[in-house]
Amino acid sequence: MPTTSEMYELGAADAERGEFNPFYYQHYYYYRLGYDSVRRRKRPRSVIIGSLILIGSIGVLFIGALVWLSGRLGPAAVAQPGITTTVIVFVETPSPIPPTPTTQPSPTPSPTPEPPRLQIGARAVVVNIGESALRLRASPGLTARVIARIPAGREVVLLEGPVVADGYTWWRVAVGSQSGWCAVTTPDGVNFLEPLAP
Repeated sequence: MPTTSEMYELGAADAERGEFNPFYYQHYYYYRLGYDSVRRRKRPRSVIIGSLILIGSIGVLFIGALVWLSGRLGPAAVAQPGITTTVIVFVETPSPIPPTPTTQPSPTPSPTPEPPRLQIGARAVVVNIGESALRLRASPGLTARVIARIPAGREVVLLEGPVVADGYTWWRVAVGSQSGWCAVTTPDGVNFLEPLAP
């Protein structure tokens, strides 16, 4: 079995002679390494020669095209003395620009009144609770004692608030003869009280 250096030399020698052993190339790394290194060194010369041939061919084609064109066009035209050329120039007079119409300012819109909001002393109605009831508690918080339940559509009067507890916004409200704290807004933004216009 040949050594690695012998395989490298064998690959380089085959590349120099222009021979190729596909079995060695596929199965012996050092043969392939020697073969490829010589091929890379030889490649630039062939590329330069090919480039020179291509440039020469383009030059020959260009010169041939020039000769052909000069034969087709004939001799250059000679100017005849005594012939004058008159040039007539038409100048278009610009039409007057019509005045730009002035726009009248649009009337200032009257401000829209703000929707009612929850505030102390205002009235509100219970909404968004479905079939259940809004719990009235002794203090703000989910663990406070429930003292009453307010059905949907019932009006309340806002007495105190807002207070945030357990992630909810709470108001103290009066409904009938009772008063207590109810959750008005959930952590995800659902409102249980809708303010009424004064």
